[in-house]
Amino acid sequence: MKAADTKNTFDSIRPVKGFGHHKSGAEAASDEPTPIDPSKSPIHLPADQYLHLGAPTEWWWHTGTLKAADRTFGFEINAASFGAEGFTLGFTEVMLTDVKQKTHFQKTLTVSDFNPNTWAEHDPSKKWFVKLGDVSMQAPQSDPTNMSVTAKLVDAKTKTVATFNLQLQQEGLPFIVWGTGVQPAPPPKPTLEKNNFYYSLTRLKASGSITIGDQKFDVTGVTWMDHEYGLFGTKTDRPKWILQDLQLDNGVCVSNYSVDPPKLGQKLKSFATVQRKDGTTYFVNSFVTPTEPWTSPDSHITYFMTLKVEIPAFEATIIVKSLVDSQEFPGVGSVYEGVASAKGKFEGKDVSGTAWNEQTMG
Repeated sequence: MKAADTKNTFDSIRPVKGFGHHKSGAEAASDEPTPIDPSKSPIHLPADQYLHLGAPTEWWWHTGTLKAADRTFGFEINAASFGAEGFTLGFTEVMLTDVKQKTHFQKTLTVSDFNPNTWAEHDPSKKWFVKLGDVSMQAPQSDPTNMSVTAKLVDAKTKTVATFNLQLQQEGLPFIVWGTGVQPAPPPKPTLEKNNFYYSLTRLKASGSITIGDQKFDVTGVTWMDHEYGLFGTKTDRPKWILQDLQLDNGVCVSNYSVDPPKLGQKLKSFATVQRKDGTTYFVNSFVTPTEPWTSPDSHITYFMTLKVEIPAFEATIIVKSLVDSQEFPGVGSVYEGVASAKGKFEGKDVSGTAWNEQTMG
């Protein structure tokens, strides 16, 4: 299926990232910080870093904060396949935010001549790779979480060219979303056709370079990757959500989300996966309050630039704030993907760190 043929279809069924079975996730959350037994998860690395043949949907989604001296950059590099209603398409999303210059570059590409069985390696006995359009990810078979990631975008508005050449090495254990990594939770035994599988690598030591036009920057940081596969809803089942990913300076990582419609200043019920540095993981109830609205001049959708995340089980109140307002992918179901900061209290102690602000309202 050619890119020109898929544009309208893609706009109407952009996959719902991570929340195809949000009701089951909500029901499993706790009010107490009780660790989840790792044996409850069906996800096993390194095998599940590879492509899952037959999965209706699969993607590897890199986001995070990169530093170059006094410059801060946010980025997203995503490669995905999405199958629904009798067809499968591939697409990439790539963006770069220059915080100092308050500029944002982005491009979404539907990939023509797409083969869902060969765009990534499925055999764990071979070198790992993902290749789609101008996005490439590679890693040795001995350690498929030690990734070389390259990407290119030509900004949809300004035609500015931005490129990425990054080396990403996971340090520590994977982050198993919901504590189990699967929704709906078993029983029955989960399958690719009926369940959403989801884990992240939240301590990726990053180094390499980015370019914006003819300017090159050597960058470092600690970044985040989501890998999801399985069922992600349908054309008629597209919940909206707001999500905040946090990498805190006390070694804790948090992924917090709500599927309730956000309203200015209204506290929403949400759910947090919390992982300590040693890998101990919890799934607990939380709250998020959106403030500081920003309306996109492209989609005319209003997003929220500041979110107060409260996690009572950990005596946590953390403010997530976008570093630049304009960080939208417009016209593809319209989604906001923004580099952000985190600052507040966790277990009664001051914390700060990097964060990601993701919102789908369209």
